[in-house]
Amino acid sequence: MIREAIASDVPRIRALMQAVPGFWQPWWPKDVLEKALVSANGLAFVMEDKPHILGFACAHDLGFRAYLSELVVANQAQHRGIGTLLVKAIEAGLRDRNQRVLIADVWRDAERFHPSLGWEPPDAVLLTQPLDPQA
Repeated sequence: MIREAIASDVPRIRALMQAVPGFWQPWWPKDVLEKALVSANGLAFVMEDKPHILGFACAHDLGFRAYLSELVVANQAQHRGIGTLLVKAIEAGLRDRNQRVLIADVWRDAERFHPSLGWEPPDAVLLTQPLDPQA
């Protein structure tokens, strides 16, 4: 069942993310998921098969565009349409807010998945700037 993610889901979402090799970043702050759920403001969803969370997606409406910040599906549950359902839930939530653009950076294993949903490469180039916390 797809439903909105809530604070009590955080330990299971963390376990899911940590179970996907290379997904969890050790430099993420301890409260990263709590912050993500708050800033998502209703745009974070889980696929739950009690007692397990099989997938998680999180987006943020920034006004001029929305950003899909995380999408992860348990290894054993991949290729069952869970990622598609999670993204569709976010898209529906954004349509309800009259948002017109959703962008995402995706984990390299999921890159081939997005064209099947009608996604296309953007006109912009995504750049990254690591921020030194000591600077």
